[in-house]
Amino acid sequence: MTRLPAILRIIVLALLALALALSSLWRPASVAGRVVRIRSGGDLAKPGALLTGAAPAAISYESSVAPTSAGLETLSAAAERAPVFAAAPREVRLVEAWATARALAGRAAAVSFRVRGPGDDSARVYLAEGGAAVDSITVRTGRSGQAEGAFRVRPAAPGWREWGVRAVWPRGDSAVAAAGAWVDSAGPPRVLVRAGFPDWESKFVTRALEESGARVETGTALGRGLAVQGGGGAVTPARLAQVDAVIVLDGAPLDNGEAAALAEWTSRGGGVLLQGDRAGAAGFGLVRPADAAAAVDGAAIRWSAPAELAPLPGDRVNAAARPFAAVGAATTVAARAPAGPLLALRPLGSGRAAALAIGETWRWRMEAGRVAEHREFWRSLVDWLSSARPQPLAIRLSGASGALGVRREVTVYDARGRSDAPVPPVVITRPGGAADTLRLARDPSAPGALRGSFVPATAGLYTLAIAGQAPTAGFRAAPSSPGGADAWARLSLLAARSGGRILPPDSLRPVLDRLAAAHPAAPRGPSAALIFALLLVAAAAEWAIRRLTGRE
Repeated sequence: MTRLPAILRIIVLALLALALALSSLWRPASVAGRVVRIRSGGDLAKPGALLTGAAPAAISYESSVAPTSAGLETLSAAAERAPVFAAAPREVRLVEAWATARALAGRAAAVSFRVRGPGDDSARVYLAEGGAAVDSITVRTGRSGQAEGAFRVRPAAPGWREWGVRAVWPRGDSAVAAAGAWVDSAGPPRVLVRAGFPDWESKFVTRALEESGARVETGTALGRGLAVQGGGGAVTPARLAQVDAVIVLDGAPLDNGEAAALAEWTSRGGGVLLQGDRAGAAGFGLVRPADAAAAVDGAAIRWSAPAELAPLPGDRVNAAARPFAAVGAATTVAARAPAGPLLALRPLGSGRAAALAIGETWRWRMEAGRVAEHREFWRSLVDWLSSARPQPLAIRLSGASGALGVRREVTVYDARGRSDAPVPPVVITRPGGAADTLRLARDPSAPGALRGSFVPATAGLYTLAIAGQAPTAGFRAAPSSPGGADAWARLSLLAARSGGRILPPDSLRPVLDRLAAAHPAAPRGPSAALIFALLLVAAAAEWAIRRLTGRE
């Protein structure tokens, strides 16, 4: 009997040690691989699993009935935490559209679209501005029933601009969408053209840009250290501060100091294009040109450039080029021929850089008679290069239009480079002229980002401006239909912005299975109830010991 308390104490100590070990190892089961499935409007009426707890790997909307306005609001909030995937019935025809986030007056921008309809079919997509159709394109939907495309636009004046996009299928079915953007003011792009000994390329590149309205200054080498400088075209930091874009043509002089100055200027928001043998200049990380030149047939070039860039026409033109032997990291190939890549694009710090392997674009203008197309090719390149310069405080919205009553996140990116700089408010002018002040807070997880939100309560245009400045962003709020094609279109746009997409019903499950497999859930540890039971047994054993030893 005297040994029993000692044995009980050993058992108590063992139970306590086990409970402590299990508590240190225990953690709730991860829901990283969990997919929250919504199969009816009733699931959206109880949004707890969508908006609380650990974020799931994905959210799927699998109902054959379009979500209501309230359901879309819930999904919009949930889309901030996880990508949304939706299965739309095959009979639903959809088109969604969106414009370049930061459009500039007089500069090339894009109105992009996505259509969904019958698989292996075609649709004619029309772009309307001011109520009149201004462009159209035919797209084919693959097995998925989806197709994407874009129109190049050049808004003429600052302020709110809106475009209509209408898709028409062969059987007469149609769908419509609107894309809006706030257009900032901007003067003609200021371009420095750096050329070698005068040739046809330098002459007609300069002429194309001047014809387009750009302000062009030139620096043309004559050999033996002599050069003709139009407006003082030397590549120096002081000169670069006065231009928006620089074009360094094939054969132009460019020493290491000038290349370094160009690269540093580009990283702070400038734009540079390097042509031919200058495409591999050090400091840009764009491409490595081939050792020898090659003739490129214009009809063999395949373009995949952003919509803002105008391709050269597919004419039978033989132009000298130096296709790229290698392409650097973070570089996108925008044009390719059988001999290799011909146009490469990449962001460089806050700016943009491009490399062009074709050294004789003038042949499209003079031999093929494509004067307007050659002019648009060079002007769109300059617009793209010169549209990256950051604003000290840039307002960004997740979308330019949406439904009433849904909270809209506002992000202001601070490029001033000082974390202790005062945080300015944003002034929101509502339809009718009333103004509200939106206070911003710095996001500790994203240096340089200031965040706030507002709820549009009245239909119409809302403008946003940094206090004391002119508006630089806009949002159009409109009432939405309770269901039908409008709700499916809004759901499709919401899904795309969240990183998900809308799919045919039979394509949704494989995508979700792959997502869940890519984010496996962590093994579940011992439950809290088990640990509590062990502690309870240990406490009871300690009480029994005290009773047996007469201390209780």
